[in-house]
Amino acid sequence: MRRMRALSVLSVAGLALAALAAAGPAVQAAPYTASKPDCSELAICTEVANPQEAFGNYYVGHDEPSVEFYSNVPGSGNHNQYQLTIPTEPAGPYSNSKGYDFELHPAFWFGMAMCDTFSYPEQQPTCTPNSDSNIVDPAQTKKAPGVAFMELQFYSPGWVSQFAGFSCDPTKWCAALNIDSLSEDPINGTLMNPSCQRQVLGGVEYINFAYLTKDGKPLGPPNPLQFNPSTSGYPKTNGGADTLFMNPGDNVSVTLTDTPAGFTTVIADHTTGETGLMTASAANGFGHMKYLPSGHSCQMENYSFHPMYSTSSPHTRVLWVQSANTGPLGRAYLQRRLLRRDRPLRLLQPHQCQHR
Repeated sequence: MRRMRALSVLSVAGLALAALAAAGPAVQAAPYTASKPDCSELAICTEVANPQEAFGNYYVGHDEPSVEFYSNVPGSGNHNQYQLTIPTEPAGPYSNSKGYDFELHPAFWFGMAMCDTFSYPEQQPTCTPNSDSNIVDPAQTKKAPGVAFMELQFYSPGWVSQFAGFSCDPTKWCAALNIDSLSEDPINGTLMNPSCQRQVLGGVEYINFAYLTKDGKPLGPPNPLQFNPSTSGYPKTNGGADTLFMNPGDNVSVTLTDTPAGFTTVIADHTTGETGLMTASAANGFGHMKYLPSGHSCQMENYSFHPMYSTSSPHTRVLWVQSANTGPLGRAYLQRRLLRRDRPLRLLQPHQCQHR
């Protein structure tokens, strides 16, 4: 993955509260067959290290230029703060001669590794939050805690609304807490069963998704099984009164930290005085998918996500992701990749890619 400085940020490490992940009773799939957006072509998904292994012979990928933050200070892997200015758009009416943020990327975001005992590599039923004891060398052992990747994503204005597109408003920015997990066992070569993949947001790379709101309550269920694009994924639910919107040029601070209830994201807009937040807790409807590679069953357990590591280094990487633990990144359309088993891998431009 190519790396470049995407935006200027200030990252401050601090101590975070350690907490155990909370799980609840399994929730059975609802009796519907409609497919939800799939990470084989969904632009907001985390880029996987081996897309052909996860998605088979079809995948639309993307570049993710990044700035990675490393520190051996305890807390640097689970408590980050950033100061930034929301990007501005060209002045005046729309023009094809101008460049807009939605043309450059669907989102820029800040990332962090999370414990998820139901995620890749599906070899260990426990994960100690906020602990470097989770560091493993995959060349030395097959045992590793399950890991998910958190992205606090900022969506630019002016494009089609989520989930047909990725914008929240014609002129304002918004942000959402995304946690991507990979339902794959690379040791035994199995994946989440196809029937369940069709019922969850993201498919085999399932997603918890919630916009940051002023009261910290999700607009709808954020977990991958109960997620509804028309409520959970629609920023103007309830007329948009609950969603945090930001103006271009606003000065904001971003806090990513752990709490006893679960990992929490906070955006404080110092220009408008408004604040948005979201906690990835079982109480807020977050959850993870039971690993069921065979049959047709699809079950979710409510789950409170917590950061995986205490520090941040090349050793605290997410094993199935193209990037490491913490830092700001961008997601670009620079090139998209289609994988087909019957021909060599080649890079295609966006206009050459066709939907299934």
